[in-house]
Amino acid sequence: MTEQNQNALNEEYEIIDGKLEIGHPFGGYPEVTNMRFLETFDIQTLTLFISNDLSVKLRSSLLQELSIFNIREYGQDKGRQKQRLNMQVDDLELENLEVLKLENNKLEDYQLYNLAKFKKLHTLDVSENQVDLTHIHSVTSLTKLSMRYCSLKNIDLISSLVNLQELNLSGNTSIDLSPLYKLKSLTKLYMRQCELKNIDQIVLLTNLDVLEVSLNQFKTINQIYLLANLKVLNISWNKQIDISPLKVLVGLIKLNLRSCELTQLSALKHLTNLQDLDISHNSDIIITELQYLKNLKFLNLQYCNLVSIYVLRPVVNLEELNISKNNIVYLDAHLNEMKKLQTFRVERNLISDLKSIFKHPNYNNFDEKKSINIFNQTKPSKEEVRKAKQIIRIERQNLKLKEIPHKMHQTAFNNFKQEINAAINNARQSQIQFTANVVHLFQFMNQFGFE
Repeated sequence: MTEQNQNALNEEYEIIDGKLEIGHPFGGYPEVTNMRFLETFDIQTLTLFISNDLSVKLRSSLLQELSIFNIREYGQDKGRQKQRLNMQVDDLELENLEVLKLENNKLEDYQLYNLAKFKKLHTLDVSENQVDLTHIHSVTSLTKLSMRYCSLKNIDLISSLVNLQELNLSGNTSIDLSPLYKLKSLTKLYMRQCELKNIDQIVLLTNLDVLEVSLNQFKTINQIYLLANLKVLNISWNKQIDISPLKVLVGLIKLNLRSCELTQLSALKHLTNLQDLDISHNSDIIITELQYLKNLKFLNLQYCNLVSIYVLRPVVNLEELNISKNNIVYLDAHLNEMKKLQTFRVERNLISDLKSIFKHPNYNNFDEKKSINIFNQTKPSKEEVRKAKQIIRIERQNLKLKEIPHKMHQTAFNNFKQEINAAINNARQSQIQFTANVVHLFQFMNQFGFE
């Protein structure tokens, strides 16, 4: 490749560290018509966003990773649909290809003919296509396969892929999982939204260290003790599930129990290696057992109907804590003991005294747009502050309120304007209620540093 040719190519496309991306969903879709330059340029990773009827024929001895996204649609308005990508895998002359991603292109089985010719292929993603395992099962070099939402009815042929380490079958319902038993090398399995009634076949995969089975229909996991190697488990959105068998999985590092209609967490008391826990959206939960999980770094308690987080006082290694959308009134002083805390979400609670946040040893390091999220809105502009001050002055005169600060400055907290507007809107219904709301609001604002 000459320097002149390289410069010519870079004028049209930008190649960075052997990676080339042509088109982008947010940056336009150029009409790709000629891909012959692949034969002579040092491109190892190619991503194509195609909007025309290009017949994809590529040739390169260097290309190792190929991703093709066909974004062309036809029809009008709500009837718009994606067109099938015009390509045949057999037309790709890529002898060193290792990664192939073709998700959501409306491909059919015949377009994957001769896929096995890619002897070095280890990662394949054909999710959201109309394909099965007909031409995939012979690619025995695969270690990672994703076939999400492919409407699979039968996976018998998958037993040939003995080198598979990671498999994603999410969104495929009513399939017999017994062929998975032969995949002895499998360590990661993703089966989200598969209408699973039980995990009887899954627990036979004793080498699993990652299991994702959220949004299914099972309520018992009695045999999960067989998966003693699990490090990551997601069983969220399985309603009324009995989690007591989890107590034996002492090696768990990450656990997701979001929206499982849980009421107690006694089984978690024994999982002292947990570092990442999501128990959000369990509105009747009692969190007493969390005090024993002293290695927790990430904890999500959103929408748990909590009134206090006092039990968290021993959990001093937290780096991220989400207690938003609860009924918490006070933040206990022990929050200051969480000296590693970097992200703290507390919006949509009933808290009127936030002094403990200001005293937190990491307060100055918090990301004001993300970490201290009070109203879950963007930081107000100077113009918004000016308008808010004017509104307050007018309403102060109309309602003859005596003690309302009207000198304000921009703060690190997010969009108090909505709180002000909410209080003002109440005036249309009740002057007394409005007065109470505004007085409370400005007491609240004084604690934020308003003068």
